[in-house]
Amino acid sequence: MSVEPGPPATPADDPALLERGHEAAVLDGALAASARGEGTAVLLEGVAGIGKSALLAHARERGRAAGARVLTARATELETAFAFGVVRQLFEPLLAGASPERRAALLAGPALTAAAVLEPGPDAAVIGDFAALNSLLWLAVNAAEAAPLLLAVDDLHWCDPPSLRWLAFLLPRLAELPVALVAAARSDETGDSGPLLNQVATDPAFTVLRPRPLGRVAAGRFLARTLARGEVDPAFVRACHDATAGNPLLLRELARAVREQDLPTDAAHAGYVVDLGPHAVARLVERRRNRLGPRAQRFAAALAVLGDDAPLADVAALAGIDPDTALRCLEEIGYPGTVRDGEARAGDDGGDGRGPRRVRYVHPLIRAAVYTAVPAAERARLHRRAARLVEARTGDPARIAAHLLHAAPTGDPHTVELLRRAADRSTAVGAPAEAAVFLHRALEEPPPAAERVPLLLELAEAAITEDIAGAAGHLRTALRTASGPVERARIAALLGEAATYVQPTGQAMADLEEAVAALEREDGGVPAQDLRCRLAATMLFTAFASRAGRGELPERMPALRRLAEREGPGARMLDCAIAYQDAMTGRPDAAERARRALSGGLLETSEHTVTALALALAVLLLAEDPGAMPRLDALMADARRRGSLRILASVSTVRARGRLQAGQLAEAESDAREGLDAARIYERAGLRTTVLGPVVRAALGDTLLLRGELDEAGRVLRGEGPAHLLGGPRARLRLARGDAPALVARDALEVGRAAGELGVLNPAVVQWRVPAALALHAEGRTEQARDLVAEELELARGWGAPAPVGRALRALAALAPERNGALELLRESVAVLSGSTALLERAAAQSDLGTALQAAGLGAEARSVLRSALDTADRCGARPLAERVRAALRAAGARPRRSALSGPAALTPSELRVAELAAAGATNRVVAQQLFITPKTVEVHLSRIYRKLGISSRAQLADALRD
Repeated sequence: MSVEPGPPATPADDPALLERGHEAAVLDGALAASARGEGTAVLLEGVAGIGKSALLAHARERGRAAGARVLTARATELETAFAFGVVRQLFEPLLAGASPERRAALLAGPALTAAAVLEPGPDAAVIGDFAALNSLLWLAVNAAEAAPLLLAVDDLHWCDPPSLRWLAFLLPRLAELPVALVAAARSDETGDSGPLLNQVATDPAFTVLRPRPLGRVAAGRFLARTLARGEVDPAFVRACHDATAGNPLLLRELARAVREQDLPTDAAHAGYVVDLGPHAVARLVERRRNRLGPRAQRFAAALAVLGDDAPLADVAALAGIDPDTALRCLEEIGYPGTVRDGEARAGDDGGDGRGPRRVRYVHPLIRAAVYTAVPAAERARLHRRAARLVEARTGDPARIAAHLLHAAPTGDPHTVELLRRAADRSTAVGAPAEAAVFLHRALEEPPPAAERVPLLLELAEAAITEDIAGAAGHLRTALRTASGPVERARIAALLGEAATYVQPTGQAMADLEEAVAALEREDGGVPAQDLRCRLAATMLFTAFASRAGRGELPERMPALRRLAEREGPGARMLDCAIAYQDAMTGRPDAAERARRALSGGLLETSEHTVTALALALAVLLLAEDPGAMPRLDALMADARRRGSLRILASVSTVRARGRLQAGQLAEAESDAREGLDAARIYERAGLRTTVLGPVVRAALGDTLLLRGELDEAGRVLRGEGPAHLLGGPRARLRLARGDAPALVARDALEVGRAAGELGVLNPAVVQWRVPAALALHAEGRTEQARDLVAEELELARGWGAPAPVGRALRALAALAPERNGALELLRESVAVLSGSTALLERAAAQSDLGTALQAAGLGAEARSVLRSALDTADRCGARPLAERVRAALRAAGARPRRSALSGPAALTPSELRVAELAAAGATNRVVAQQLFITPKTVEVHLSRIYRKLGISSRAQLADALRD
């Protein structure tokens, strides 16, 4: 980054900033850039005590002097499981100190949800993970409107995972915001969030500064200024520098010890520091602690247990001393050298302008040294007492649970209740992984026997998004422990649902079968019957995701169809699963069953129903039902409102396939990439997306093929994946590249074999016969090719949707021995496709028909048909098809227009989405909120859109997009 310092910094005036001129200049430049609206991020990285916090304090001071709004946070070891703990430190004071009008402005638009993240009530609705991150982003955007924002985060290595996720969400968007992020992290400490912390710390948005240890000369100046004794003997300086390796914190602690003991700083006393070595702080702290009286020792231990910014009254209570004695202990420990005043927290002001006095150790290393010196059993006892203190003072479940995590299990039911309450709160703010930490600890307490199975279920649901294997383990434990068949069935349903997101096993199917059999023996009334339907649906979903149970599906289907004739959500979920299975085999009534499943509103959108909903809508797309896309658009809007990554991933993947079918290639690519990003997030969390990932890669690969981006398509389709999902696009890629026919035929026939083993016969689902036939024909094996296409046509007619029928007729025409026969087949193909939603299939048929008409001497008709094909290909952005049609038009004596270099066809997927929303009347801010980008990004997109469309104002957009 370019460094533009503000007024000349004089870091050398402060001993803590000796030899830190470069780092100070970079920080000043970051603040100057954010004031220009060019957000920057700086990471201060180094070992403990190297001076990161001093530089962070410098940035805060300079930011305030420059008029920036400075929001600060410091992560602590104690609160790593406190969901959004660091984010709450940043933003809670901002909201707490705002007037009603300012608060309304801060929480305007999507930021409104941030209030529920920062101030969750006991009965708060669950917030989706994406919704939580996006709302906090918009809170930062709103906060930066009045003045540039500086977010200063110390000890990032202890940051709670949800806050780290938000920082990861913020960083790619930072460059377009008047926001500077300055964070400090230890290079030798990763806490419990190693991979996530590494993802944030290595983000390219960060400029990384690594302060070096002080040199010997600087160490001498540091000691001289700190001790205020003038020059220090070089031999003493050398001993101090050797003992501390130039670490400023260790030097400061040595200087303090020298001052406390009034030790001369001459060569004769240099030996005092030689034995301290690299563990100087711990040894110095231990020496001081041994000199303390028993009450001061208890006070020091209590403060270490309570953590940063603890109320002085709580420290006194935990230490078992009165407030006056606590003040004396504070002085005895070393105020402000070892302990200093802490920072106020939101809600401290009780209406009189004053809050409780808070205290903290001056550095985490000192707190850690005191904390580790306390025997483990005593620490556990103190944490349990601290939990009771926090419960009495604030009732904050997360802060109570933070202590209970470190307390020894005692079988206390109230502890279990508190931990479950904290888990509920974490789940409500979109942090289920942190909820799982609290629930794990609740199991260790342990809970009363009657609560064990419900607790295991809560733990499995919380863990399923990030630790699918762990969630499955908890569910299996619950399954072994559960007593009644209904309870076992609910557990088995969750276990089967988990199996659809990883490689399912025969065990998952066996668990489901056993649960279904138990329910069949149980007369549980309507609820049990509906649960049977849900279990049966889950069995089918599990079978779709693997080979487990596939072989038995044909004989199971009659009984499943009878079961689905019931009423209720479970029956409609089963309808979705049956409809999808029927579509795979080509049963023409599959679409009608899918419509029934979606009727009546019985299946509400949730993470438990999204698989069923997505499959039913996929069936309607295969049937070319015109109502499918509006339903998908509505479901996508609902998914964005909920902010669930899992729902967004599933819906964007299905809608990408629908847009591809409709020839909306730019929009299809946009949806597919969104789905692919979500699939990758799942994979980073350890979920092997056996279906979601390959399906969206296939859709994206086909989209890129039609756009002529063959190299990118190859990259997307490379790698492992089921042959019946990825093999078809790979075979079509080989055809497009002009690979040897033998290779194309081999790949396509392998797809057919894999699809056949799974019972997938419908040519609308897996397209392998046509590329195989064309390759076989090129090898001279035309009869075999014709047999394949004839089979394709028969299956396509049985399914009834126009696209596969038209595609098969076009392939038969390519294999026809006579021109007239080919012409008739192509005319039929175009006629069949005239009512289809598959615009590019129709354009491809028109291209072949136009070429055949020209060869038959029917030039005028050929030109008319080809112009129609060109219009469609250009409008859809299918460049290879458009160029093929242009060549055919030139051969027919026409002068086709050039490909559009301006106009709607020239817009990228992102630009098109911005243009459509702006044309509909949305402001830049609303566009940004709906597309989850920043207002500045909208401005950049609109300037490019205007240039490409040849317009100068927003009022012209609607007409320009219709051209």
